[in-house]
Amino acid sequence: MQRPRRHHDELLRRANGALEQQDFGEAEAQARRALMLRPDSHEARGALSSALIEQARYDEAAGCLAEMLAEEPEDLAALADLGLCLFELCEFSAAEAALSQALELEPHDPQASYWMALCLERRGQFELSERYFRVAHEIDPDAYPCPVRISREEFATAVASALEELPDELRAQMVNISILVEDLPREDDLRAYDPPLDPCLYGLFVGVPLAERGQEDLPEVPATIFIYQRNLERFCGDRETLLQEIRLTLLHEIGHFLGFDEEELADRGLA
Repeated sequence: MQRPRRHHDELLRRANGALEQQDFGEAEAQARRALMLRPDSHEARGALSSALIEQARYDEAAGCLAEMLAEEPEDLAALADLGLCLFELCEFSAAEAALSQALELEPHDPQASYWMALCLERRGQFELSERYFRVAHEIDPDAYPCPVRISREEFATAVASALEELPDELRAQMVNISILVEDLPREDDLRAYDPPLDPCLYGLFVGVPLAERGQEDLPEVPATIFIYQRNLERFCGDRETLLQEIRLTLLHEIGHFLGFDEEELADRGLA
């Protein structure tokens, strides 16, 4: 009777080792094998959920985490991970509820604090969100850097400067298109796709790509490039990096406007 348990423990060790090596497909495979031997293994299910999160398979991970929490409702790590998954799935109210439970258990948990800050941002509670960002940063500064904040005027100036750097022949094609700076993506825009878009995206092109337009589209189908200030500020470690990323984001979305797909953008260094 001990042999299956030892085999389960070895598979779990391999799964956790693969997670450390960032081989997430292997971690998933080993965790699933461990669960075949012991379907009640909380540890194997935790390794599986981590592997799924790292592969951006948030819906599957959320289901796995819900099973874990049905068995252990006060599993802090599972609650924080569930909040992350629900946020990425644009289930913002449910994400905030899971993170609130996690923070009731441990008010200074860095992961729960960070994702709670993101939830509060989406509700426009920017001052309170900054407090949660600081809590996460103070506990784990490498994993959770503080956002780099600049004024909207400076941000818009950086966008305009990047636009002015475009070659004349490219600028000549920028007709019937608006470039707007907003704090965060609108929920309706995120949910216009299945699955929803990443709430932390930097920019978004909405409209008909230039290469697909007919002459009749020009007056009737305006296009828009959105640049999301708070998402960019959050993921750039300093002002110089932020200014560079603003330029790259604008060029990336202009690439979508021109009709380039992600592979073509990557070939041009814009992905």
